[in-house]
Amino acid sequence: MDLSGQWRVARLDADLQKRGADPELDDTEWPQIEVPGHWSTHPTFALNRNALLHRRRFQAPKPSENEREWLVLEGVLAEGDVWLDGHFLGSTGGYFVAHNFEITDALRERHDHLLAIDVACPAPGDGPKQSLTGSLQSGPLAPPISPGGIWRPVHTRTTGPVAIRHSRLLCTQATETSATVRIRAVLDALHAGDVRIDTSVLGPQGQTNGSESALHTLSRGENRLEWTISIEDPERWWPWSLSPTDGDQPLYDIGVTVRSEDEDGQPLAVSDRRFWRTGLRTVSVKDFGWTVNGRRLFVKGVSLGPQSATLAAEPAHLIADDVDAAKEAGLDLIRVHGHIARPELYQRADELGVLLWQDLPLVGTYSTNTRRRARMVAREAADLLGSHPSVSVWCTHEEPNGPVVPSPINYGDPLAGLAKRLSKHVLPSWNRTVLGPTLRRELSSSDPSRSVIMRSGTVPGLTSSTASDPHLWLGWHTGKHQDLAALLRRWPRLGRFLGGFGSQSMRVRDWPGTSPSHATAEEESFERYLPRSAYVDGASWARATRSYQADLIRSQIETIRRLKYQPSQGFCVMALVDAEPEGGFGLLQTDRSPKPAYRAVTDSCRPVIVVADALPTIVTPGRRISMEVHAVNDFHRVLKAARVTATATIGDWQHKTTWQGDLSADSVERIGAFTFVVPAIHDLVAVTIELQAEGSEDSDPVVASNRYQSVVIPPAEDTSSQPITS
Repeated sequence: MDLSGQWRVARLDADLQKRGADPELDDTEWPQIEVPGHWSTHPTFALNRNALLHRRRFQAPKPSENEREWLVLEGVLAEGDVWLDGHFLGSTGGYFVAHNFEITDALRERHDHLLAIDVACPAPGDGPKQSLTGSLQSGPLAPPISPGGIWRPVHTRTTGPVAIRHSRLLCTQATETSATVRIRAVLDALHAGDVRIDTSVLGPQGQTNGSESALHTLSRGENRLEWTISIEDPERWWPWSLSPTDGDQPLYDIGVTVRSEDEDGQPLAVSDRRFWRTGLRTVSVKDFGWTVNGRRLFVKGVSLGPQSATLAAEPAHLIADDVDAAKEAGLDLIRVHGHIARPELYQRADELGVLLWQDLPLVGTYSTNTRRRARMVAREAADLLGSHPSVSVWCTHEEPNGPVVPSPINYGDPLAGLAKRLSKHVLPSWNRTVLGPTLRRELSSSDPSRSVIMRSGTVPGLTSSTASDPHLWLGWHTGKHQDLAALLRRWPRLGRFLGGFGSQSMRVRDWPGTSPSHATAEEESFERYLPRSAYVDGASWARATRSYQADLIRSQIETIRRLKYQPSQGFCVMALVDAEPEGGFGLLQTDRSPKPAYRAVTDSCRPVIVVADALPTIVTPGRRISMEVHAVNDFHRVLKAARVTATATIGDWQHKTTWQGDLSADSVERIGAFTFVVPAIHDLVAVTIELQAEGSEDSDPVVASNRYQSVVIPPAEDTSSQPITS
């Protein structure tokens, strides 16, 4: 029975705390809110920060003798107390966790029912947090309004005497010849006795890939069972960039059916069942090096925060379309940043072959009394998402000691004073040395099929066990975005996996006052890098922010890709979608229209690119320019007869150099140094790098190009009449 729809809502005051669950209480004059939904969509509660009482009346038939009825809350944001017909059923915790409450006796007593849920979503505040809502309320991708509400469906379900209370499916191994799937189930039995559990497997084309049946003896109450099934000659799941086919990924349907038996050992009707759609693959992430089915992959990723401030109301196709947008930009990894997303995201990633980096919903520092709830959240995340082949790695905690580089910090040398700023990320703390290891152990125990990153956004350690992805924010919080190459030469391990870079950009419109009026703007960074006072109006300023964002992201991605495997294993740019309509870190606006940065990512993430050192911003006649040229090949095949041509153009003057040879598979290679002397022509200097190589037997030739430009100006003392040596 679906209990979605219009619910009566009121602010929870002292009187409603006493009488709010009473079925006799008249609520006909209360405002109504759509469930699933968020209270921020209702004008009366748009700015609400207090708990709200939600009430829903319904009628239900009485269960039969062998039936059990359950109330299912698929998601309450962030926590709730649940009452039925004036009786307390229990509390919810973990905003994405589905809670099941048995209501069999209540439904047998009467036909008319009153369901009441106290829902609270407190603001995180400035100190250590209590609510485990992650980036729904904290961090640079958090929407500006409260996400509170019953944001996932509410319904009842019917089972027989034995109900599946919890279940988990993991693919623990997949080779060319066989795959192993492990299933765990927690069964709640009304009476002690025998049950038969049937497990069935359907292949990608609907063919039967195996089935098995086993008899188990259960005690009354909770019973934990675990078993494995083997699948011969599996069709393996691959990331799209490694996939041998261009179509959707092969997915298997696995079902578990529980049947109780009568006194003669004959199976009765189905008591309960579970279904999963999964993919068969083996994935490992060690010191940020991704390996899928034994094949190494340099990952190109993007962070994805909550896809909307009102996530429950977003159309399902829009949630899924963001995965398509990431793939179309050449990205093979999405980091689900600091939250658990809606199911459509994971389903689409499975279908398209897009890898997911899955965070737990922990961003920033948390109170010491959250450890037990955080462990529960980790277990429930493994139950919910363990079957998805796209989920490749877990991450326990985003910036557990706060950001390494706060905004703003230093606009000169990005390493200046770094030791002092990093001390809190090296010294012990409860979040770093207690909560992080606790959650890593919990995830490793619940899901041994995946690697666990213990923390993100801190200083990378000297061993793989303390690996982290630094969030450097060059060109936004500190230094200039061109500083990245020099910084990584001085501290190579910072480039192992760059997990935080990018900048904010705004819509084209005039802002009132002296600063942007949007909730999540990092105004100090705007004032340092793109001060509004330098522009004639808001529209020109907004265009400049978008152009700056595109240039920053393009240059830093090219720098990281040039360090492929030496030491870089990949990157994750911030972020795919803006947190609010006015702007943000997104490559896409909230309406999913692309910014210039989306095109910049698409160009710099093609499987084959050719890159060179950047030109100086300004050059003078007679200056000798030398640019190192590299080619990056992400294909796992050799590119035959590659030809790279570098051309410098200033007015009618032109200088050209050409190289030829094969490009190794999955590699980055130095092509050579392109050198020229700037002539006495005061114009733009443009350097174009072009690559052409033979394609495979069934593909077109590989073509790549890049362009760099600067401006030639006369020196302080005019020497334009002197001869130029070339």
